[in-house]
Amino acid sequence: MGLLLPRRFSTKTLDGWAKSVQKSGKNVFVKVDNGRSRGLIQLVANKQIAQEVKVGNAIRAIGSFEKSPGSQQETEFVADQLNIIGRDENPRYEDLSADNLRKKTHLRARNSQFASFLRARSDLFRETHEFFMSRDFIHIDTPKLTRNDCEGGGEVFDVVTTSAEALNGSEGIKEDAMYLSVSSQLHLEAMVSRLQRVYTLGPAFRAEKQQSHAHLSEFYMLEAEVAFVDNIEEMCSLVESYVQNMFSFLHSPKLRTELEIMNSQHLPSIPLNSPFSRITYEDAIKVLTSDGSKVSAKSGLSKKNELDLVKFHDNQPVFVTHYPKNQKPFYMARTQDDTKTLSFDLLVPGVGELAGGSVREPDAEKLKERGCGIEWYLETRKRGQPPTAGFGIGFERLLQYLLGIQNIKDTLAFPRWHRHCQC
Repeated sequence: MGLLLPRRFSTKTLDGWAKSVQKSGKNVFVKVDNGRSRGLIQLVANKQIAQEVKVGNAIRAIGSFEKSPGSQQETEFVADQLNIIGRDENPRYEDLSADNLRKKTHLRARNSQFASFLRARSDLFRETHEFFMSRDFIHIDTPKLTRNDCEGGGEVFDVVTTSAEALNGSEGIKEDAMYLSVSSQLHLEAMVSRLQRVYTLGPAFRAEKQQSHAHLSEFYMLEAEVAFVDNIEEMCSLVESYVQNMFSFLHSPKLRTELEIMNSQHLPSIPLNSPFSRITYEDAIKVLTSDGSKVSAKSGLSKKNELDLVKFHDNQPVFVTHYPKNQKPFYMARTQDDTKTLSFDLLVPGVGELAGGSVREPDAEKLKERGCGIEWYLETRKRGQPPTAGFGIGFERLLQYLLGIQNIKDTLAFPRWHRHCQC
């Protein structure tokens, strides 16, 4: 392994990894992935300086970009000097299946398709921030350690200290109990009382024991709250605009090369100039039962039910609104007859539920009656808080939908699921 050649901060230095090596006559042709460009760069070097280069090597070359005599690329990098910085003892990444790549997540980025996906994910992450900030939303860094279970489902990770001093302390376990955050919603509700439009995009944790293609223990949640909103239509329109914006951005010229490298086979089509369909929960049940489907009165729509509804709406996104109160959490506002919630879920092909939102219950006494004992949350209702509404979107599920990814474990670099935490 040689020493690094001095870096020249200009177009005359090329750092990257050899993806293919071909020798022809006096020259060696190397396809180089620099990890930043969208596509490969052809490097041409004399055999005398490139004789030792092999696939997987990390290299640094000094030279210049020249017009290419070939038809496959406009320019190529002609190297005057070339140094091998690192060697790969087993550079087999392109022909490995998704299942095999998942077994060594620390090496997955060496696969061209997955590297392209990670660049696209980063771009969509940035575009998400630009979408909300351009609409006067303020980003809030919400805590990941909390003392409440927002959804009340009990699927939380307990945070346990290993400190001997803490373990031998006299304070009660219940009083000191802390969990990894399932949702940032309640904290965003506190902030929206004065900032009016807030959002966050960060990790959330659920101690689900499922190992399906649709569940993770650690994932990213996009959540937003808006003050002075007492209807769900405004939130549905915001979610709709966001999803349409992400779809348009993904198919922009900037990301065209990434999509070609990923070779996605199941990309959706989304109506960009018309609203998504809306259907009440009550009408959705009628649609399903008329088709012979069974729906649980207690647990509500199954994933199969959700996908059947999407299929009924020509495999396009559909909002289901006004779920029964017994199927939704305590914080959702209700209709005047107290039987339904002012809520919605957005269902999409392949995924089912992508987004969920509601108008929030403004009455502290009603929240108490529903079992809410979170004092700081109840206090917000007594301190000049207007009607508010919000929603949450699982970012990995969004990526599954937009990119046609079959397994949610392939939507982030280091997936965590039940009893799986590789590195």
